[in-house]
Amino acid sequence: DRLAKEFAAMPLIKKVYPTDANFILVKVDDANAVYKYLMEKGVIVRNRNNVSLCGGCLRITVGTTEENTELLDRLKEI
Repeated sequence: DRLAKEFAAMPLIKKVYPTDANFILVKVDDANAVYKYLMEKGVIVRNRNNVSLCGGCLRITVGTTEENTELLDRLKEI
């Protein structure tokens, strides 16, 4: 819930898809650029931009509190 709420408040993230799984699908303006930036910072997410019906999306697995905080901090830098 924490991640979904914080994602929804970020201008970078255009849509947070509902989920009951241990990951969250989010839509951003430039999934390739966000993915590359996060990878360079050591934050691993899945780029789903080239998957049918997932254009512009990243799949983010819910991690530990520390991992989630790191992810949020890196996203806020963009």
